[in-house]
Amino acid sequence: MRAKEFLTEKTNLSNIKQDIVNRVQATQDEDLLNKIYTALHKGGLLDRIGGTLQRDTDTKGYEQKLADIIIELPGTVEEKEAFTKFYPQGFIDINRMLSGEYVKFENLLTGGKGAPMEFVHRVFEALAPVTFGSAKGPGEFALAVLSPHIKITGKGDLNIGNQVVEVKAAAGQSGGRVGTPGLLKVDNIPAILNKHLPNPPEEGTSFNLTNLKSVMDANGLNPAQQKKLATELFKYIFSGTEVSDIVNAVVGGQDPRQYFLRANYALYQAESGFDGMMLINFPAKALKYFTDPIQMANEIYAMGIYLMSSNTGFSNRQILSQVTLKPVKEKATSIKLKPSNKKAVQ
Repeated sequence: MRAKEFLTEKTNLSNIKQDIVNRVQATQDEDLLNKIYTALHKGGLLDRIGGTLQRDTDTKGYEQKLADIIIELPGTVEEKEAFTKFYPQGFIDINRMLSGEYVKFENLLTGGKGAPMEFVHRVFEALAPVTFGSAKGPGEFALAVLSPHIKITGKGDLNIGNQVVEVKAAAGQSGGRVGTPGLLKVDNIPAILNKHLPNPPEEGTSFNLTNLKSVMDANGLNPAQQKKLATELFKYIFSGTEVSDIVNAVVGGQDPRQYFLRANYALYQAESGFDGMMLINFPAKALKYFTDPIQMANEIYAMGIYLMSSNTGFSNRQILSQVTLKPVKEKATSIKLKPSNKKAVQ
């Protein structure tokens, strides 16, 4: 009985094998053929792609997973072979990236003649959200993998050329925070407000920086009293550093967030040692490099800065400036028609 089953199974396997061969020989489906070829030669391509990822960057240790992502992407075998051929020279325009201009991804990615740019774009889009847990923020692996001139570092986020660059990426309108929890002080904020305000905000409520002026007015504080409160408050938050521009903006009824961001940025830069900050907006498929926080303040979505949070466990994070690059709207162009001397056909 077992011998009969074996012979039947062997016959079935032979039939299946022959059926597959016949179908492959008959098909003109390019996608199917490429999938079969890739599957048959996956090991070799993985070895080649994985080997090229083993540079002296923090991508090392993740090369197998990164190579798996690349090999599984839609694309022809020729595209993937070309990708490994052009890979050592990189696909990122470093000079454009650090130019301080608003750069669309389509203009960021580059390659030599014959480079498979459509596939490169697919690789970038596939790697952009990859973080491998808390290893790094979104976008960093994508940039480091696609350029030999970009390295992930412990100081700042990326070394790009000779610049140490802090990266803040956004998947939507919720961007990165400038600094890590604990950079700005929050514990004594309720006590400072209680000291100066007859009717301070209740603990456990959210209190936005932009509401400070109206709360002081509602409590009947005169300009001198408002300045005293704001000075003590912001000197505490920023560890005694110069905060007169924030104080003056608050008391004068102006938006203080750009000055708050500048002080926040300076404190974080002193702690981390980065040269500039790169904001990446994935939905807009664009990025921009900043070294001036005031300029940055004018090119981001409105910052949510909370002096107090309804969830005290998040207070030391929500007080940090939140930065998300605003998309630049393409200018509408009107088509001008050349005047014609021809008479209209009657």
